Amino acid sequence: MEEISMSETTFTVSDNEKSLVIKRTFNASKSKVWEAWTTVDLLKQWFSPTGWETEVKRFDFSEGGSWEYIMKCVDPEQNDWIGMTSAGKSTYSSIKPEDSFENTDYFTDDVGNVSKEAPVSNSLIEFADNGDDTTTVISTTSYDSKEALQEVIKMGMEEGLSQSWDKLASVLEHK
Repeated sequence: MEEISMSETTFTVSDNEKSLVIKRTFNASKSKVWEAWTTVDLLKQWFSPTGWETEVKRFDFSEGGSWEYIMKCVDPEQNDWIGMTSAGKSTYSSIKPEDSFENTDYFTDDVGNVSKEAPVSNSLIEFADNGDDTTTVISTTSYDSKEALQEVIKMGMEEGLSQSWDKLASVLEHK
């Protein structure tokens, strides 16, 4: 496995080159970290790269439910990106409260139509209580092909996700 580290978040490409394992330990209890992932008011505070904001169109955190959102660049210093948007939809297939959830993520247009060209991912997000008031989040995300994984990596997914998880750490620190 090839491991890439950005700040405190680690990214490891699996041996089959179609999956990415992302890990980070947060200084918060498992219940607080779970709440930050599953409560819309908290989720929209951290789910976007630096200089971007998230608008939640729909949020139904239940098995069979979905989350639809639009991220928008609001940072004037990101000249080429200011005003740009990135939309997505996540559907939840399995939820084990405070332990894990599984979801499928899609790229969409701004009105929620799923892109037929963009990669689709399936993720298992796990929450591990470390026994010292810290929690490790492990996200295992799989794609249909190694080319699909490489496509999202080239799109800047690692940098954007690392920045999002930095924002999550800040939200948890102030919660």
